[in-house]
Amino acid sequence: MNKSEITKNLKQIKKLLEEDSTYIAKERVGFLINDIENERQYRSQQGRSDRQIQSNHKALFWAVIGLGATFLISLLFNWS
Repeated sequence: MNKSEITKNLKQIKKLLEEDSTYIAKERVGFLINDIENERQYRSQQGRSDRQIQSNHKALFWAVIGLGATFLISLLFNWS
């Protein structure tokens, strides 16, 4: 089964649940449909936006550059 067939079937199930089921069951199926359609990445980003992850990577890059520069300066100059 591909993604479109699964979402189609889940939408049919949700329609059936609207007539005769609890609110929780309808919402859960709605969440499943939304998750399949949006292909969210749960564990890899842990709730962070793409923008936040990109800025974290930039900060890490500059921190490593600064650490490397500090190390090279300490090798070039003998402080004792």
